Amino acid sequence: MPDASDTDVSLVGIDETTAGLRDTPPRRRGRWFRRAGVALLVLVVLLSAFDLLGPRQGDVTAQNGGYTLAVEYPQVTRAGQPAPLHVTVDASMGFGDTVQVRFCDEFFNDLDFQNWYPNPAAETTVPPWIIYEFDPPPTGTTIEISLDARVSPGQFGETDDCQVSVLVEDEAVISTSFTSWRMP
Repeated sequence: MPDASDTDVSLVGIDETTAGLRDTPPRRRGRWFRRAGVALLVLVVLLSAFDLLGPRQGDVTAQNGGYTLAVEYPQVTRAGQPAPLHVTVDASMGFGDTVQVRFCDEFFNDLDFQNWYPNPAAETTVPPWIIYEFDPPPTGTTIEISLDARVSPGQFGETDDCQVSVLVEDEAVISTSFTSWRMP
């Protein structure tokens, strides 16, 4: 058994937890990487604090030829989050036998539908469009259409540009466009 006089003086004050640490200050490059990492974390926290990364609704409105088309859409959303769509059509001259609303079909590829309110009377696909036909309102000149939907789970981030149009005799009488951003 070794006695105290045989102890190596060079190991005094060093244990296993500090043995691999260096005595020199970190290099300039390493300091900049750490600063950039901290700045990125601070940016994410600030954006979250101001609710700039969370789900957000947008709205667009168009008027033409006696029609007003207003669309509330999911401007920013994430996988698994609600993505409601609300369309209001006002026709000052009234509606015919049906109200045809045309959507870009690509917007619906990543949604899990819950239900339309009211339910469409008919649905037609004419790529790259989906055309829904709704019964006109029993009274008045305004119809409100809502889609209860969620973004499908497991979707990666991307943007979708979509156009919504009101059709009369298969011709668009009013249109508006929006962009929806699905974050990862």
